[in-house]
Amino acid sequence: MSSIKALKLTPRQVIAFTLRRQYLIQPAEQPLEVARRLIAIQAQYAASVPLAIWTRSPNLSSDWVKAALSEKRTLVKTWCLRGTVHILASTDLAMMVQAVGEQHLRDYEYFMKTRRSVDRQSLQGLNKAILRALAQRPLRRSELHGAVPELASIQGASWGLDVKGLAFTGALVLAHSDDAETSFARREEWLPELPWEPLSQAEAGRELLLRYLAAYGPATMQDFAHWCGLKMKTVQAIFGTCTQELVLTEVVGRPGKHYLCRQDEPLVRESDEVPPRTCLLPKFDPLLMGYKRKTRFIDEENLSRVYRPAGQVEAIILLQGRAAATWRASLTATKLCLTITPFWRLTKREQSQINNAAEQLANFLGTKRLDVIVQP
Repeated sequence: MSSIKALKLTPRQVIAFTLRRQYLIQPAEQPLEVARRLIAIQAQYAASVPLAIWTRSPNLSSDWVKAALSEKRTLVKTWCLRGTVHILASTDLAMMVQAVGEQHLRDYEYFMKTRRSVDRQSLQGLNKAILRALAQRPLRRSELHGAVPELASIQGASWGLDVKGLAFTGALVLAHSDDAETSFARREEWLPELPWEPLSQAEAGRELLLRYLAAYGPATMQDFAHWCGLKMKTVQAIFGTCTQELVLTEVVGRPGKHYLCRQDEPLVRESDEVPPRTCLLPKFDPLLMGYKRKTRFIDEENLSRVYRPAGQVEAIILLQGRAAATWRASLTATKLCLTITPFWRLTKREQSQINNAAEQLANFLGTKRLDVIVQP
């Protein structure tokens, strides 16, 4: 990487660039643009996905995500980054599988052998049985376990340990339905019109890195490894293939070598201005999941209030590019109650900005009443 020239940036330049690239300064016109730019949106909490897109594309209709998953199928749900369930554009599925699937499959098989006493040969037999069971139509998990009874005995099956291996190869996806129970489908049956001509693993890794830096950069190798779940040796190799496309950057006051796509250098130099837009980011928002070092948008003393025990990541309010509070919502058919826990004493102007953002959220959710409660 020694041939990459250095570029010195201020933290404000970095924040402004990342927020612009993530549509948190100038919103996107089309929600699918958001999904593609973010690459993948963690779907541990289903309600977080439409909110992550809405805050970046406010014209989003309340049923767009559901229609994109179940009818148009321009979005797909599967296990990918960090071995966790995400939603991504269907056209990115092959790239994602090739870029991270092999590593996650190895990790999964190792876990199943050492922690569940299910060896690779047994897993391969189960996977064949799963695909046979799904040959005719998608199945709910209970139906799939009925067809392949051995799956029900796997501890942690409800967290995906029954089918994850097939998801990492791209053979299986989560099928969206109105039923609360998780359903699965064969990828070629669920997405029959999706071309399946995957890039090589090296080409896919390269595309994933360049798109990550375009949306989350400037970032370090450690940030990218943390975000995607690849081993550092693999990450270093991917960076090595992208030398000509990258600019090495130094961020004032921040340790580590940061990298930026060379084509984005003019944009990051352009401005460090962050307009006073208020953004309600949901739990596990992509902006919160994109970095190993978490202090780009959150002050050090507030990290433990956002990144909670047991892997929980709270929803936050961004005020002019800084995390100002966490928030939680209680929603009924007629009322949205927003409980806000601020990180400092809010000014009247800041409170007004938050109230306006809360009203926009209430309109998106179709509620008639709104209560905003600010915790002391």
